[in-house]
Amino acid sequence: MLNLGRMAIILIVLLTVVYACLFLYWRSGIRQRLEEDWVMEGRPGDRDDWVDERINPHIRRITRWLIFFVYVLPIGGLSVFVYLTN
Repeated sequence: MLNLGRMAIILIVLLTVVYACLFLYWRSGIRQRLEEDWVMEGRPGDRDDWVDERINPHIRRITRWLIFFVYVLPIGGLSVFVYLTN
C-alpha cells in the first residue's frame, strides 16, 4: 500500500509538470494569435489590455480541457487497469 501511495504522489507531480507546460504553451499560442489580430486590425489603444481582456475565455476553456485530459483520463485509465489486473 505504501508503494501505491508513492506512485500516486510521483504521478501527480509528473502530471502537474505536464499540465503546466501544456498550459503555458497553449496560452502563449493564443496570446500570439491575439497580438497578430490586434496588429492586423490596426486597433488603437493598449495592446496588452486588449489581449488580456480577450484571452480570459480561452484560458477557462483550456483549463477545463487540460484538467480532464491531463489528470482525469490518465488516473482513471490507471485505476481501471489496476482494477482489471487484480
